[in-house]
Amino acid sequence: MKILDRYIGQVVMQTVLAVVTVLAVLFGMISFANEADKIGMADYTVSMAFMHMLLKLPLQIYQMFPLSALLGTMMGLGMLANHSELVVVRAAGVSIRRIILAVMKVMLLLILLVVFVGEVIAPPAYQYAVHSRVKAMAGKFSLNTDYGLWARDGGMIIHVRRVENDGRLLDIRLYDFDRETRKMRFVLSAESGVFDGEQWLLSKVHKGTILKDKLVLEKMPTLKWKTLLDPDLINIVTVRSHELSSFKLWNYIKYLKDNNLKYEEYELAFYNRLFMPLAIIAMVLIAVPFVFVSQRNSSIGQKIVIGFLIGIVFYIGNRLIGEMGLVYDYPPILAAALPTFLVIIMAAILLRRVR
Repeated sequence: MKILDRYIGQVVMQTVLAVVTVLAVLFGMISFANEADKIGMADYTVSMAFMHMLLKLPLQIYQMFPLSALLGTMMGLGMLANHSELVVVRAAGVSIRRIILAVMKVMLLLILLVVFVGEVIAPPAYQYAVHSRVKAMAGKFSLNTDYGLWARDGGMIIHVRRVENDGRLLDIRLYDFDRETRKMRFVLSAESGVFDGEQWLLSKVHKGTILKDKLVLEKMPTLKWKTLLDPDLINIVTVRSHELSSFKLWNYIKYLKDNNLKYEEYELAFYNRLFMPLAIIAMVLIAVPFVFVSQRNSSIGQKIVIGFLIGIVFYIGNRLIGEMGLVYDYPPILAAALPTFLVIIMAAILLRRVR
């Protein structure tokens, strides 16, 4: 049995890793293509775009691993079925439960590896990718501190105290200096700012213009502000859930709760990450019955299509239930766990029929 377990596990591991490689190359090409229109902006070069793509890959590999596990399991067991090896194994009295156990042994090893990637490698790599691109594309000084974002656009010093998750700026200060004399020309403060696609629309604005012999004060309900700092560049101060490990994410959730700030989106991300290993196991369980049901009358290509469709449905369902949970104020742990448990229940029903 150990030889059989090792053989099945080896085949499944090879196909899972092959799927991971193919998807990584595909996502990498898409990511690099998305960066193409940004190449040439300020100091952003082709090599930096390529490095940005590589640094984002660990996160993408982590996020797409449930799909990789599903496709890899279906392909691995499908190859054995097409070569009639599964028929021989079943004729020898080996149960489906035993085959699942052989797959799970190698899958647990891969789960440990992918969790390490998602917790240790992906967060700092993604954070560095975003921050390095921001600094290169801005072509100007920027500093992210505990007191918000400081940046420079020409002769203007910009301070944004806080950036909301939806991209809205709060508590904005602009200090405009003459680039030749270095004398301050005006100071502007705004309560908030929203990007309308081309420029920022500032609300509740106070402006103080410094003239030779006097200070002119203005108060405006709104003001249009054109700057090179678009949302992609200025939202560096926003904390993203995938830039944090689970431990740091949990501490950040506690900080948001203690300060009466919105935390539900981060809590949902935390529980999604917590249930990731179980989601991978669910994908393996749902793959097995489809292989045995169609082992005689479907090709590897058909199995890939079926697996891909199942993975897409799971991904969309997971996102949809999560968003509905945020809208209707369901417990985040329920929104994160429900799709996975639904797949496990479906897999159990299908496995019972296969037997």
